[in-house]
Amino acid sequence: MITQKLEKIIRIAVVEDDIDLLDNMLEYLKMLGYAVWGARNAEDFYRRFAIDVVDVIVLDIGLPGEDGLSVARHLREVPNLTVIIVSARDALEERLAGFETGADRYLVKPVNLSELVANIEAVGRRSHPASSKMAVPGKKERHEAAPWRLAKEDWHLFEPGGNKLELTAREFLLLKCLFEAKGEVVARRVIADKIIGTRIVNSDERLDVMLARLRKKCMVTLGQILPVKTVHQVGYAFTALSVLE
Repeated sequence: MITQKLEKIIRIAVVEDDIDLLDNMLEYLKMLGYAVWGARNAEDFYRRFAIDVVDVIVLDIGLPGEDGLSVARHLREVPNLTVIIVSARDALEERLAGFETGADRYLVKPVNLSELVANIEAVGRRSHPASSKMAVPGKKERHEAAPWRLAKEDWHLFEPGGNKLELTAREFLLLKCLFEAKGEVVARRVIADKIIGTRIVNSDERLDVMLARLRKKCMVTLGQILPVKTVHQVGYAFTALSVLE
């Protein structure tokens, strides 16, 4: 049985391309009191994870596009995060490949949902909850006054701890638009026109792809979630304390 403490702490993301299995997992975990959301591919996961941090990720390997092993490799740079692989691939080589990415558990489909919950509880008891240590975009701790900084001179993004991320010209212009807005939402079309061009076909879609790559780059290089919130069908906002230098 799930303890009351774990019900309140553990936040879960399920990344699974089988829509029926995804729905079943989400329904079961929600019924038990977990805070949980789902994604069907790596790109959708990265977008949601950038604004909705979790403690445990239940991850399928056979995803369309970027596969689950690649996702797990990126996630091992994120502190206080547990990855449970759930896959139909049960060969020893597949299991070893999963653990080599940094995954904490490897379960073989069809997995019993009670077994899945038991593993979630086990890693929850063993680990310090991410909610106490990982920065949530837009929710700064009172003692944490350091801002994110964007350097105009050399196109670097600095996270609050001082570590820097080297940016391309377009990545810099994208963040510059958001920093100048000081937390307000900037329309996608406004940003796309400035950094991609008004006459370029599918500029909005290109902008979405660029931001998804930047979020992943930030996670891999800095071990931090880029605090950019996506407002559906409207635009983006930088939600953390920020300084344009």
